[in-house]
Order: sequence, then structure tokens, then C-alpha cells
Amino acid sequence: MTKPDRSPSPDAPKTELDEVRDLILRYPGVARVRLDHTSAGRLIARVQGWDNANDLSPAGPLSELAEINPHETRFLYDEIFSAESYLQGGITLREDAVVFDVGANIGMFSLFVGARCPSASVFAYEPVPDVFDVLRRNVERHGVSARLLPFGLSDREQEIVFNFYPGISIMSCRSDYADLDNEVDLIKQYVANTRETGAEGRDDHLAQVEALVAKDFELTERHCRLRPLSDVIEETGVSRVDLLKIDVQRAELDVLRGVEGRHWPLIQQISMEVHDEKGTPTEGRVQLVRDLLTANGFRATVAEEDLLRGTGRYAVQAVRPEYADDPRPVVASAESGRPRLDPRAIADWLAGRRPAGRLPDEIVLVDGLPLQD
Repeated sequence: MTKPDRSPSPDAPKTELDEVRDLILRYPGVARVRLDHTSAGRLIARVQGWDNANDLSPAGPLSELAEINPHETRFLYDEIFSAESYLQGGITLREDAVVFDVGANIGMFSLFVGARCPSASVFAYEPVPDVFDVLRRNVERHGVSARLLPFGLSDREQEIVFNFYPGISIMSCRSDYADLDNEVDLIKQYVANTRETGAEGRDDHLAQVEALVAKDFELTERHCRLRPLSDVIEETGVSRVDLLKIDVQRAELDVLRGVEGRHWPLIQQISMEVHDEKGTPTEGRVQLVRDLLTANGFRATVAEEDLLRGTGRYAVQAVRPEYADDPRPVVASAESGRPRLDPRAIADWLAGRRPAGRLPDEIVLVDGLPLQD
């Protein structure tokens, strides 16, 4: 059953408490906020960070997100926030990084970048209108510095039909690249791998995921626009792309082929999912991608994620060797550890953005929060 979106309607008038709460949500690393007045009239802000987001109850931090399905929100959180899958293979986020989030879905990676590297500028690409609307709400709610672009990337400008699966939107893809039998096998393998790891608190989540393969996938078609990456680089005027993240359901090679030779030097790092499924048109793709990246000056690594082991999905990370000489400090990496919130730092940050009389009297860090009525 899909969890209701508890985000306020964009047309609803905001109270002063709403404004305070939304501002605190924009602080890097904050996942949830609850504001309460004491009997003495003091305003207490209880703040929960993304690093405490393992509470899977309806009151957990993921309840703060607009979403399409709770089971895939859980999967995306596990992959992006918990496993930090896009920061593997030597990928880093530097101060003032420019990040292209290609295949943004509901915005989980854009939120991750906002939480770990608040100075970053994100360009988030999502072609499916139903998904783009949820992406927009999440990015706006958490104040990520992002430009949202309602189209996908490919090797040329085109309008194309996408299969949109409301029951599992992360599988949505170009109709000509769809492979439902493969997706069913992926779901079964993901469930088996997750159970094998012995991760706690996943029973309900896995039951929801298993239910997807017990019935036909609901399918609707959407007409979506695709554009070459080089055209977008020209229009945005960026002088570099610190990180190009790609997760586009079998269209990853098309995205790379949309980069003209003169633009390759602008791209410093790539973190992507590559499909290489035996007996399908994607077989052998990992080597094709690796050869293309190596020819354009990258040092590339290939790995198979634990939760997707045996599914034909591979994580490919590529970094230019000279990027190590960039003078900007590294803000986030797999080795740096997760940032811890500091109430005093949050208070100082708020003080620079709101009048003194309109701030919380106290900020308290908590491991969990109940839902408000």
C-alpha cells in the first residue's frame, strides 16, 4: 500500500512554524524536524539526521519524503545513503562541485549530494512527468541547490515512448529497452541477496517487493524528451562537471555517446550503473563502457554491488587521474565518514537567516521522531 505524501500542498499557506521547520530541513544532513512549544512557551526544535535514518517505522525519517512507493524509497535509501554506492571507486565530492544527476527518479541522490556537499550545484534530469513532480517536491522541501530538467539524456535529440511502472518507478525505461522478465529476475535476486545479508527490520519491505512479482506489472506509456549531454553542457554554460552520475535503465551507453569530443575534458568523474545481462543486447556492455572511458582519459573500476549480485548490474566508477590535483577541499568521500549534526552549528546557521525573535529557543538532536497529527 502506498504511503500518503505528508508534504504540505504547495498551494497551502505556510505558518511561521512551517517556515522555521522548512528552513531547518535545508540544513545539510537534516532528515526530519519536529517543533514543539513547552508549557513555558519555549520553542523546541527536535532534529533527526540522515545518519539516523534506519528507523523503518511510519514515523521514520523517510516519511519526510514525497514518494511513489515506500518499498523503492527504502531501496534507494539503502543504496545511496547507507551503501554510498555512488561514492565508491575513489569518487569524491569537492567544495562547489557541479553534479549532473542523470536518471534522478524521486531525487534521492540529489538529496544525498545536498546533505553531504551543501555547496554543490546539482543538475537533475528526469524525463517521466509523474516521477519529475515527486523529484521537484523533494528537492524544494530540502532546499537542495538544484536545477531540475524535465527530460532525459541520450545520444541525440528525440521524443520517445517510455514504459512507466507505477508499482516500481525505478524500473521505468524506454519502451524499446524494456525487459520485464529480466526485471522480475532482478527483484527475486535482490530479495534473496538482502535476506542473505541478514539485515534487520527488512521483513515488511521485502514482502512488499516480493508482492510485485506475484502480479502483472502495471504499465502506462509516457512520451518523453531526450537530449544529448553536449547540448545541455552548452546551454548550462558549466565550465566543468565534477561528477556525472548515470542510472538510466539500459540507456547508459547512449548518454555517454551524447558527449562530443570537445566536452569530454570537462567531465572529471563518472559514477554509473551499467547493464551487462547475458543473452540480451546489453551483454558485453561493461567492456564497451570501460574502453570508452579509458580512451577519454579516465581510470575506471568495475564492481558488483552486494544487493544486486547476480543481476547483471554493475557499478562503474571513473576518475581522471589529474583530478587529484584539484585544489578545492574534498567535502565527502567513502573514506571521510558521515557528517554529524551539531546543535550549535545549526543555531548559528539559522541566526544568519531569520530574525532573533523568530528562532527556536533550543535545538535537540534525536534518534527518532513520532509523526505529528
